[in-house]
Amino acid sequence: MSPICVLITSLLPHPDATKLKICVVSSGSKELSVVCGATNARVGMKTILAEAGCTLKSGIVVRPANVRGVSSPGMLCSAKDLGISQESGIVDLPPQIAPGTSLDQIPTDYLSSVPWYAYKEVEVLWLSSDKKEVRPQISSEASPFKDGIILSKTYFHEGKYLYRNFKGAMLL
Repeated sequence: MSPICVLITSLLPHPDATKLKICVVSSGSKELSVVCGATNARVGMKTILAEAGCTLKSGIVVRPANVRGVSSPGMLCSAKDLGISQESGIVDLPPQIAPGTSLDQIPTDYLSSVPWYAYKEVEVLWLSSDKKEVRPQISSEASPFKDGIILSKTYFHEGKYLYRNFKGAMLL
């Protein structure tokens, strides 16, 4: 079983936790309710769902869970969960990816928590040398850390998004 693209159709408050949400997601063929703590989750967002039984590249084995009294049959994934980069926050896929699309059919360049519509604004993601903070860089004039490490960089040509390259992020 492979993780798939899903569309978040609604967000409900968790009855017993202020920092958790219940995300109702659709794969196109079925709907599930998944407990999620990601701050970037929003209605209309396309993201990655790993249902119970999936083993992610990061080594996480997804199991059904009961999170503070609410059943969750899977998890919404970050690029870090997928073993692609150190970005946190669930993956924010571009609109052309159809719900139900298998993870192995989605270009790795799309697997970022930086929203697809913000690629033109965020040129570089930096990791501090102590590996405790990630900061976006909007202009290429200077790095936001004196001794930071580039996690990923977005490339453009003639004002169009081309691809995202995760430079050395897996080596961290």
